[in-house]
Amino acid sequence: MAQIKVATRYAKSLLGLVAEKGNLEEAFKDMTLIQKTCSENRDLVVLLKSPVVNTEKKTSILTAIFEKNVSEVTMLFINLITKNRRESALPEIADAFIAQYKAMKGITTALVTSATVLADDAKKKIADLVQKEVGGTVELEMEINPELIGGFILRIGDKQLDTSILNKIGDLRQEFMNKSFAKGI
Repeated sequence: MAQIKVATRYAKSLLGLVAEKGNLEEAFKDMTLIQKTCSENRDLVVLLKSPVVNTEKKTSILTAIFEKNVSEVTMLFINLITKNRRESALPEIADAFIAQYKAMKGITTALVTSATVLADDAKKKIADLVQKEVGGTVELEMEINPELIGGFILRIGDKQLDTSILNKIGDLRQEFMNKSFAKGI
C-alpha cells in the first residue's frame, strides 16, 4: 500500500513537470516503454527491489536499458528516484503515470475478454457502447480466454458486464442447485 502511495506521488510530480514543459506526450511514450519493459522482464523488477544490489549498479543498469530510448527528462527522473532509493517503485510509478495521463486526457480503458478474436465490427459496437456510457475517448484492450466458450466479459474500472456462456452455465447450475425438483414428483 505504501508503495502505491509513493508511486502515485512521484507519477503526479512527473506529470505536472512534463505538462508544464510541454513534454507530456513524450513522457507518456517513455512511461509506456518502462511499463512494458518491466512487465516483460521479471528479472529487472527483482533486481530493482533487491536490497543486495547497490544504488550505483541499479543506476548503471537502468541507464544502459533506457538512456537511448527515453527523453532526457525521463532519464533524469529515473536517476532521481534511484538516488532517493525508490527504484523498486518504478513499475508502479509507470502504471500510476499512465493512469493519471489517461484521466487527464479523458481516456477510458475497457478490457474485453472473449473466447475468440472478435471481429472489427463487434469491437466497434463494444467501443460505441462504452463511449455512450462513459463519454470521452475509449481504448479497448483485448484478451482471449477459450474457457468462456462464447460471449465476452467487459471490464471498465471496477465494473463488469459478463455475457459469457461460461457465466450463463454457472447461473443455470446455481438455479438448479437452489430449486428442489423432487417436491414436484
